[in-house]
Amino acid sequence: MSESFIAVHVVPTGIGASIGGFVGDAVPATNLLASVAEHLIVHPNVVNGVALNLMRPNCYYVEGFFLDNFFLEKIALRPVLSNKIGVVLDSGCKDKEALDLAMNTIDAIRTNEGVRIVEIMLSEKPVGGKSIRTSSGAFLGTVQSPEAFIKPALMLKEKGAEAIALGTYITAEGKYLKLYFKGKCPNPYGGLEALISHTASLKTSLPCAHAPLVSSKEIKEFMFSGIVDPRAAAEAIGPAYLGCVLQGLRKAPQAVGLSNSYSTDLKLEDVKALVCPADAMGGIPMLACEKKGIPIIGVKENKTVLQVSAKTLGLKNAIIVNNYWEAAGVLACLKEGIDISSVRRPYLKLHWHKK
Repeated sequence: MSESFIAVHVVPTGIGASIGGFVGDAVPATNLLASVAEHLIVHPNVVNGVALNLMRPNCYYVEGFFLDNFFLEKIALRPVLSNKIGVVLDSGCKDKEALDLAMNTIDAIRTNEGVRIVEIMLSEKPVGGKSIRTSSGAFLGTVQSPEAFIKPALMLKEKGAEAIALGTYITAEGKYLKLYFKGKCPNPYGGLEALISHTASLKTSLPCAHAPLVSSKEIKEFMFSGIVDPRAAAEAIGPAYLGCVLQGLRKAPQAVGLSNSYSTDLKLEDVKALVCPADAMGGIPMLACEKKGIPIIGVKENKTVLQVSAKTLGLKNAIIVNNYWEAAGVLACLKEGIDISSVRRPYLKLHWHKK
């Protein structure tokens, strides 16, 4: 893989990113970046679009726990032709219509995509997920019974599942859901979704991704209540969240130990650049890139509720751009080995160095 130009696109979850803070609204930017790279590593938040997952075929769908461990050089990523998927649904969702929607979504993806489903398991007890807003304005959350989804996930692995899709009910305050659909608040589900999928990936060592189960009352009150922010429109036309997750997990790469890796597996040394919001640069992927000398392209137009900039962190390897058009241009320069300053003006003169 060392000869391929491999880049990464990260938009952290639940921090109100103006691009990638909703559902699938970062896909055009992602596909633009993927058109420049041979392969683009993404995580679910970047490309999940409810029933839709429209990422380009050269994108690798990598859950955040695996992504962090990839950048910590604990694992390599092994591309696959397809994964057999196990599905865990939360018994805490008492709404029959929501569970019927989940089942119909699974069957729709099976029928249209040919995704292989090992089995669908209902948790023995409610997962008990609750969304919590932090002082920064971002959303995290708590889970009352994590074993409720961990146990069936492990059982599905024993039955041959190579990836796990999780559908759980998350309690969120109505006022935040209303603000979110107006485009004035981060996704209340996002932060807790990441925690659930991280935990499942940790416990199963399989690619995992989460989709919220939404009650019919919430659908009617918050989603089907008129025109919403365009970035949330995919949810307003049909909250079949498991659709994008199943499509992403179908070809999600497997995590393997570095000692067991092949030359065709992706390793951190293969990554040539990372793209992220310019005010959310404090994550493990960004800090690992700084340590390894991998260019970090920060996009100013993708604003979040955070204020963690390259200047704040003292990052010396960051390239700050205005928008994703410029980010794609920087990737193109890096791919071709072109000095970025040579395509800008004014063009600085060189001077003799005097001792």
